[in-house]
Amino acid sequence: MKYETSPWDLTEITPKNQESTFKEIERRTNALVKQRTRLTNTISSTTFLSMVKELEELRVISAKLGISAHLNWAANAQDQKATALASHVETFLTKQGNKLIFFNLWFKKLPEKKVQELIKASGKYHYHFEIIRKLRKHTLEENEEKIINIKDTTGVSALTNIYTILTSKFSYDFQGKKRTQEEMVTYVRSSSAKTRKDAYLTLFQPYKENKDLIGEIYKNIINDWREESINLRGYKSPINVRNSVNDIPDAAIQALLNVCEKNEKIFQEFFEIKRKKLKLDKLRRFDIYAPLKEEKEDLSYDQAVNMVLETFQGFAPEFHDAALKIISQNHIHSKVQKGKRSGAFCCPSTIQHSPYVLLSYTGKYRDVSTLAHELGHGVHMTLANMKQTELTSDACLPLAETASIFSEMLLSEKVLKDNPKAAKQMLFTKLDDLYASITRQAGFVRFEIQAHEMMKEGKTIDEMSDVYLKMLKKQLGPKIEVDDIYKYEWCFIPHIYHTPFYCYAYAFGNLLTLAIYELYKEKGPSFARKIILMLEAGGSCEPIQIAKIVGADITSEKFWQKGFDVIKDMVKQIK
Repeated sequence: MKYETSPWDLTEITPKNQESTFKEIERRTNALVKQRTRLTNTISSTTFLSMVKELEELRVISAKLGISAHLNWAANAQDQKATALASHVETFLTKQGNKLIFFNLWFKKLPEKKVQELIKASGKYHYHFEIIRKLRKHTLEENEEKIINIKDTTGVSALTNIYTILTSKFSYDFQGKKRTQEEMVTYVRSSSAKTRKDAYLTLFQPYKENKDLIGEIYKNIINDWREESINLRGYKSPINVRNSVNDIPDAAIQALLNVCEKNEKIFQEFFEIKRKKLKLDKLRRFDIYAPLKEEKEDLSYDQAVNMVLETFQGFAPEFHDAALKIISQNHIHSKVQKGKRSGAFCCPSTIQHSPYVLLSYTGKYRDVSTLAHELGHGVHMTLANMKQTELTSDACLPLAETASIFSEMLLSEKVLKDNPKAAKQMLFTKLDDLYASITRQAGFVRFEIQAHEMMKEGKTIDEMSDVYLKMLKKQLGPKIEVDDIYKYEWCFIPHIYHTPFYCYAYAFGNLLTLAIYELYKEKGPSFARKIILMLEAGGSCEPIQIAKIVGADITSEKFWQKGFDVIKDMVKQIK
């Protein structure tokens, strides 16, 4: 079979009759509301688990409705009908979800002895209820929670949608043609210094022109985050909100960020080696992703898919089979099209359905790597779906990046073996990627921490942009020239808007995976089973415990340093 770029097929999760699906969700919701009187301090484990099962079944129907509308919109962000449907569905599901807030609130207020009895009886659901219990001190009263849910739908969620609609409309006049953002990103890695500079200036120009609007969106996202999470819910700090949801101690993430900052000089050394290799008098920020050799041949989508499948088969049949299932069911939107959301993602649906992948394939090796990355997410979700429940299948964000990054590393290793003459050149490319996904991502998080503090102090968007530029210059070191256009680079990063403090997940995932990959190379195929077990765990227990399956201590700076030690060795190899 020859694979071609195409839109995805959402038939499996799209309701055949939307109106009847709305009615079914409302009927099931109201039926659960009628059972509220059964929630007492003396409830039996049987009654409790019966209600959990009903909630889980309702979650499946609701997820299919919500995800199908969201994915349809992601592929057509400029389409008014797609936007209206996504908004309508989100509002409806929020309204129904509000009716059921009482269940979690009741569980949070139960006496400890009863909680432990129900958790013990809940089997595979135990961690879901442990997390609910852990977050009880940040929970408000029922009516307050309902108001916040409505506020989020018409407030912060609407703001992130406006950001996506605005930025997806940006078009770029470049080299005599209208270009999409995905196409522009390929030009910033051109072998021509002039093309790289012009591409970056063109790419960031609409963000600069719209900085007041984009900045206002971000300012209000930050203010909403602070007012709700810090002032109402009592979280310690803005980043503590994300850490608590991920169930990872603040100290572990601080250790990660500290180690990333301490090791910035490794990449500064790498960039100096690269400058000499490129025979440039001065390395500019425009140049840091410059290839040593021009990538002349495009790879067909068919070649890309087969490369990834062969790579996965070489590691473990489970990886290959899970990825093939996603591909065969046409769950990938790979086609470049106007109005499509920028970037790439893998979206879970339910444990009964394969996840969905969005990317825009332009024929470059980087796109093959993106395909491996997103299918790695899909493999992780599929393996977890086979072992876990609807309530415990999703891994926390940092662990969710493990399989995706591991898949990229497997692909890199395969390409190196197939092209030994290009090994050194590919090592440069790999180091480019590691900078982008570790040090750069940690830098975004440190900027977010600073930005949240600055907004609290009433600083302006321009002042915040100046701070971003200053932090970027420090990260890259004194030998790299950074143009003022990079003041607006933070506006270009969608995760900052959609999921504050998400970006540390990339640094976390990369450094964890570097350590795991070294163990895999050292111990061989037998270690693959431990990696599979870690992925199958999904979100069924604490991340600290899941990481221990492969021998990782995520609370230790020494552990995080192991990842940078691998990078140091790579830099030595290219000297």
